[in-house]
Formats: sequence, structure tokens, C-alpha cells
Amino acid sequence: MLFYAKSKPAWPNTETIKQHTEALVRCYHILKQHYQHKLIWMSERDWQLLYWAVMYHDVGKYDAVFQNKILQVIRQPLLEVKHLHPIRHNYISVLAIPYKELGLSKDEESVLIQAVGYHHEGTTITGIADFNQHVAAAYKLHILPHADQIEQELGIKLNRKISTGKLSALQHVNRFKGSKNPWFYKYIMIKGLLHRLDHAASAHVDVELAAEMAVGEYTSHFIEHKMIIPYANTVMPAQKNALQRFAEQHQNQHIVVVAQTGMGKTEAGLLWIGEDKGFFTLPLRVSINSMYNRVIDKEGIAFTTRSEGQESIEEATGLLHSTTLDHLQQLMDADEEALEKTHRQSAQYANKLIISTIDQVLKFPLFYLGFEKEYATMAYSKIIIDELQAYDPRIAAVIVQALVMIDQIGGSFMIMTATLPPFYYTALQKKLACNQPLLQDDDSEQQPRPALVYGEYIDDTIVRHHVQIRSESIVDEATIQRIVQDGKQSKVLVICNTVKRAVEVYRELQKHMDQPHLLHSRLIKRDRALREKDIITFAKHEQNAGIWITTQLVEASLDIDFDILHTEMSSLDSQFQRYGRCNRKGLKSVEAINIWVYTAYVSGVNIGKNSIYHEDIYARSLELFGTFQTGILSETAKHRMIQLLYDEEALKESTFKQLFDHTLEQLQFRTLYETSRKQAQDLLRDIHEIQVIPECFRGNPEIEAALHDWSTAKGDYEHIARIRRKARQTLEQYTVGVNEYVAHAKKLLSPIKPLKDLYYVSVEYHEQTGLDTSIITSDTAMIV
Repeated sequence: MLFYAKSKPAWPNTETIKQHTEALVRCYHILKQHYQHKLIWMSERDWQLLYWAVMYHDVGKYDAVFQNKILQVIRQPLLEVKHLHPIRHNYISVLAIPYKELGLSKDEESVLIQAVGYHHEGTTITGIADFNQHVAAAYKLHILPHADQIEQELGIKLNRKISTGKLSALQHVNRFKGSKNPWFYKYIMIKGLLHRLDHAASAHVDVELAAEMAVGEYTSHFIEHKMIIPYANTVMPAQKNALQRFAEQHQNQHIVVVAQTGMGKTEAGLLWIGEDKGFFTLPLRVSINSMYNRVIDKEGIAFTTRSEGQESIEEATGLLHSTTLDHLQQLMDADEEALEKTHRQSAQYANKLIISTIDQVLKFPLFYLGFEKEYATMAYSKIIIDELQAYDPRIAAVIVQALVMIDQIGGSFMIMTATLPPFYYTALQKKLACNQPLLQDDDSEQQPRPALVYGEYIDDTIVRHHVQIRSESIVDEATIQRIVQDGKQSKVLVICNTVKRAVEVYRELQKHMDQPHLLHSRLIKRDRALREKDIITFAKHEQNAGIWITTQLVEASLDIDFDILHTEMSSLDSQFQRYGRCNRKGLKSVEAINIWVYTAYVSGVNIGKNSIYHEDIYARSLELFGTFQTGILSETAKHRMIQLLYDEEALKESTFKQLFDHTLEQLQFRTLYETSRKQAQDLLRDIHEIQVIPECFRGNPEIEAALHDWSTAKGDYEHIARIRRKARQTLEQYTVGVNEYVAHAKKLLSPIKPLKDLYYVSVEYHEQTGLDTSIITSDTAMIV
């Protein structure tokens, strides 16, 4: 008799419990072989506990109630059910473990019970007497009659005596919670790695890929053999600079580096990762996509490998953010199955290097249900945080807490940034000092903790920016004329604080020239992706002349280089990030002004909670920058202003620092196991947007065809999922984000059936300027 683990693939190839468990065992050996030496909280005995968790975790799936759910889907005869009350299979599995025969201590029992019992997180167990009775009945009537077959298939011994006393460990009050208890970390490792193995096996991907490859070696080869440096009228072979040598020399420490734009921070980070598993996080998806392309490019760093016989499935480097499949589809010439497998590998953290947004990998300080998977992966990984200052202070606090937790569990981190609020670093130092000692595997001796190393790399020998501050508005006629004249002979970048102001500048420039270019976040995904590609291409060609109007979308980590920048005033950290998009390498003359800053009638500031920048930070920025009016702005001067801007004493009473401090304090006492994964992700993204399709696209043939495909998809589960995924990707090319609360309040939304989370929005959309935030096609007020 066959017992199935899942309802896919379609019968007769449906996966059995035996096959699924064997897949977990294979992943277990891959993980242990490559990373056992990195997992300091895992002794050989703990690996044995993990193995037992693997072998017993799905015994409860032999339950007739569970089997009938699958048999109904694959259209096979149902089993006789002797106990009708449905019980989650992970709870039943707990009774199958022969605790006495395994010789477990009380702590080991608790770890194994909770790892197996909560490998699928569900609702809190209540009514313990009834719960125990139902679990025991399901085990007695549906599992034990098949005990001989189960033992033979899985190669284990079952507990033949029914005792519900062990189930008390599954009560919420008894869950592991004490961060000062070493068993808390052992539990996190065993449960988290069980999640990794189970999810990888279910996704039919290896738990770890390209483990033998070292991104540091590929980066060294790129610098020494492929990278060239323009010098005078010729080019020179590159060598590792001081920053990159520093990162490479401190691979065994935590690192915080402050370095100006153009210093090769990306290469420094990859050199620091070296031969370890790495996560590289950036704040913006456009930056992440650009970096992914660069890392896998055969002419670039070329950290890439493909499956044998599967040339389109990337294994070494993964891409992970909310629209990964969209980018992979544009980048790779591959069928749907290959694209999905490439994405599944990244989603399961299988790649040796994963380039990601923070919400995908740093949610664990929120202790959401299932946080152990993410956290346990960090125990043998290195993570890089690029441009920490780009995040809201609440999210920055979550990141700092995550880094402290990574240190505690044995992982490593690197912060690399052009600007760093000093009190972020101070808070990190203080919290690291409070971490308890690490343990050596078997003898419980204290293990040296990685040091926290700080470095600053400021180079005033490269002169890049000649700045002038003007008490004018960026939409004044004189300013527009200045931009137009610059655009006739140079590559000009205009950065505004809001979409509304960017569109305003675009329309003013249209009065004086044929074709300025506009990029902002209120374009549908299809149009935005084309503009992002166009601006990168435009910036690469030295002889180009023209004007691009953008928002702060282009500030961080986008590798573009313009001749002249015109920008609204913003906070100084944002301001100096913008300057990094102009004369990036310092190879152009700075005799004439190449940075124009406008401080009058600035958009997005001093408007309360809707301000783009915190009011106290913006006010201090304006005050500090007011001491500088025109001339060459050195990197040292920028760095000094940032230090003054974020001076801890000066900001002591500010809402900015209070938000950071309060969030950090809340995280320290956050209750475990009460937040869902999606809630944690939304909190970390600070999401208040929903994706909508502008009303003008209603009836679009491509949209209608996608909706038809979604509604009429038939076949087995995988086929239906694939059709609907492809239809969803088509629909999302027409989506744009709007403020969820305003859109609902103004009754701008109409549902797109049969989808539950996608709407048409009654706001005009123009291909050139995007969603019009001031014109509403229904009788409502303005949307923001």
C-alpha cells in the first residue's frame, strides 16, 4: 500500500512519504558535509537529533484523514477512517518517537518534540485534554496498524506505547523562549535546519548549491585580470585598493566600513565573503537587479554555474525580492520550468551567494512563526548590509538587532556605506558587548567572538564635485533654463524629492526641448523596467547629451554616471548619495560647477507625517549645509557634515533618534511566535501600498487573455499553478503602487475578478508621465 506525502506530481508519479523522507536525508548529508564546521551551536549529538527529526517528522502523514485529502485530489480510492477529528500530522508525529530507546535527556526530548511538532506552525494549542485525546486516537487507529510498513519504509523504530505526556511540550507556554539558555539556540538550529531540509526537498531543489565555489576568488580574478582603470588618455590594469585589501584581511571579523562612492565597495564585500556562503542586501530592487546581472556576467565577476544539462538554471548566485521572476524572465532565455526552479533555489536560500532585499532574509528579530529557518541559515553565513542609512530608523533598528543576533548564533556581518549615523554604530557596539559567550561544540568551552572592526576610506585626492547652493526652486524659470542649456552638451541628471515635482519639472522642460526623460516609481512595471534599462544605457555612453528627471529612486547603488546634477535639497546623507551619480570616478573636470542644489520651495519636506525626510534631520541638514555655499566639496567635508548631522547629543530629543531607540528597545522584549511570516515581511518593508492597474488598461487584450487563462486553468496542481503564475506575471507588468489607505478611502478601487488582491484604480495614466496623482477620473479628491 502506498502512502503519499503530497498531492503532486500527478498520479501515478505522486510523491510518497518514503520518497520525500529520502530526499530530506540526501539534503541532510549535503548540508552536514559542507557546513558542519561553521555551525558552532551544533555538536555531533545535535546533528543526530536533527537526523531523528528528519526521520520522524512526517510519520503523522500516514494518518488516514491526511491520506484521504491527497487521494481525493489524485482521484484514487479513499481509506477507511476510524477517527474523524482532523489532527495536524506534525502533532501525530510526536507520538511516534521512541524517546526511551533513543536515550534522550529531558532537554533533548523538548528540542525534538518542538522541532517535529512545530515543523508546520499552526494555531496555538488549546483544550489540552481534548487535544491529547484526539492525537492519541489518531495515532492508535491510523498509524499503529501500519507500524511494520512504516518502520520498514523509513528505517526507524516506532513508539508502540501510546503516552500523551510528551505532548505537553507543545503547549505555547512551554515553547523555548529564553535567549540566555543554550538549548534555545540548539532548538533554533535543529528546527530551523529541519525547515531548510523539508522545504528544499518539497521544492525539489538541493538544500545547498555550488558549495565548493568561492566568490572571493572570482572577485580577485575579476579585479586582477578584467578590471581596467581609465588614467589620462590610456587605461591601466586594476589592483585591489586599500578598502578591498582591508575587507579581505578581515574575513574572520565583523566589519563596518564607511567609504565614498566609487571606491569599489561591492568588490570589497565579495572579497570579505571569501569562500563562505553569503547574502548581499541592498535597499532598492533596481540596484539588486543591476548587481545580480553584474555578478553573473561572464565578462564581469562571472560567479555563475549552471546545472548539467540545464544551461538555463543558475546555481551559484541567487536573486531574491518580491519581483524576482519578472527580472529573471527579462534576463534569461529559459522556459517557465527553468525560471521557476531558479527562483525556488533562491527562495530556499540554496545558492552560495544570494543578492536580496532585507525583508527576505532579516525578519527573524520579529520572531515570526517559522523564524528559525531564516535565523539558522545565518549561523553559517555572512551577510552584507549596503547603505544602512538609506532605511527608515525603525527598520535600521531591526537591522541592528538582526546583526547582534547573527553574532550570537555564529554568523558574520559587514556594513558598508557612504554615510553612517554614528549612534547606529554605538548601539551596535553596546548590544554586541552584551552577547553571551559562544560555545565550542562538545566541550562547552568559550569560543572567541569575532571582533568588530571599523574602517574609513575617504580619498580627497580624487576631486569630483564642484557645488553651488541656490536659494531658488528647481521649477523656477531661471533654473529650467540652466538645466536646458546644460542638457545641450552634457549628460544631465535632475533629482526631485517627489514624483509630483519630477513630473512638474518634466513638463516645464518640455516647453523648451523635445525629449527629456522621466523615471519614477509611479510608472507601471513594464514602463519602469524599460526606463531603468534606458537610463543605464544612456549613462554608459560618454558622448551622450540630454536630460533625465528622476526621484531618489536612483540614489543608492545604481551604477550610473552623469556630467551634471541638478537636485532639490534633501537630508545630507541622501544629498551626498545623489552626488555619487555625477562624475562618479572623478575623471571629469570640476573647473565648472557640476552640482546645483536648490533650497527654495523644496517638495516632500515640512509636511508632517507625509514628509519624505524626518523634519529634524532635514532642518539640521539645511543648517549644516548653509555654512557651505559654493566651491569644491571634498569627501572629508561631506563625511564631517554627516557626523555632525547625526551627532548623538544633538539628536537626543529628536523624533528620528527616539524612533530608532524605541524600536530597538521593543525588539529586545518582543514576544516570540505571535507574528505571521507575511506580517513580519510587511513590517520590515513598511508597506502601505497595494498594486493596482490603471483604469485605462481595462479591456487591454493582453490583460483580458491573462485573466481568462487564470480563470480557465485546468489540469493537475502544478500545471494550474504554472498557468496562473504566468498570467499573474503578465498582469503585474501593468501594475503600479498606490497608497492603500487613501485609495480605499477615496473609493478609487474596483476589484479585478477572480483575483482577490488586485484592483483597477480610477486615476489617469500617461505613458510618459505615469500615474497622474492630481487627476482622478472618478468624483474624488487627490490621491497621494
